[in-house]
Amino acid sequence: MKIHELKTDPDVFQQVWEGQKTFEIRKNDRNFQVGDMLVLRETEFSGKQMTEGMTLEYTGLQVVAIAISLMCGPIYGLCEDWCIMSIKPIWRSDHLCA
Repeated sequence: MKIHELKTDPDVFQQVWEGQKTFEIRKNDRNFQVGDMLVLRETEFSGKQMTEGMTLEYTGLQVVAIAISLMCGPIYGLCEDWCIMSIKPIWRSDHLCA
């Protein structure tokens, strides 16, 4: 099991925070595995805004999740170096998740 700290855009982060988004699609440059812990950290600005000159700043909100399933491309339209993980949140920066 590895721990991966990941930047997460505000709109996507909020969906995870509220329990509406239960997956992560990521470039698999970290060799993600089932059982890995993902520390999702909300950024102040989106990745697009940061490429346009905004600085990387975090809001302080975090969700820790476990990767419970993993599918790596190339499959079902997923490119070769990308993966989709089903995630189960286990902790938020304000409380434990059920």
